[in-house]
Amino acid sequence: MKDMIIFPEDIERLDGILLPLSSKAKLLLALLINRDGRIITHQGSLGNVDVQSLAALVAGATASTLAIANLVGESEFSAMFHQGRERNIFIDAIDENTYLAVVFDGQTNIDRVKVFIRQFERELKEALYAVYNKSDDQVDLDLDFGNDSFQTCRNEEAFTAYEASGDGDGAQPSGDAAPPHVSQDAYQYLFNKRKRQPPGG
Repeated sequence: MKDMIIFPEDIERLDGILLPLSSKAKLLLALLINRDGRIITHQGSLGNVDVQSLAALVAGATASTLAIANLVGESEFSAMFHQGRERNIFIDAIDENTYLAVVFDGQTNIDRVKVFIRQFERELKEALYAVYNKSDDQVDLDLDFGNDSFQTCRNEEAFTAYEASGDGDGAQPSGDAAPPHVSQDAYQYLFNKRKRQPPGG
């Protein structure tokens, strides 16, 4: 699965697609999830249902169906539909990295839901492509180190400062976990970039 660096403008663009989709298809919840179960964004709600838990379970359920797909000669199932007495969930693979999970009730039906998902699918794919395929020049990360002597550093400057200091204990960055003052996505991006382009290389 591709690395994902997502910015507020990405969320705004995706929400601008999910909102009319949810309205036209009469969805209770529309949830964009990457394949490891992380929520990208969502529209709507299910009351006190924890959407993060739902996202993780959807990702797990789709992964578990791979064995069934393989048994019947498919690489995977591109869509799944679970029908309940009052609520239903439809899961669609938007691209190789992302699922769209939608929850709906008797206000609509599965055929209507599929029609509107197809209507908005191209826009979703284009917006997600922009998320997953940012160039190094497009990614301009402000990393706040919480230091009074400086407020922000950018990209390689920030990573180099952390690398040189070992975060105060002499340890070199491993890529496994970000320090408390740096987001995991930002840290992973910088770590991977440094591996591809070593200092002085």
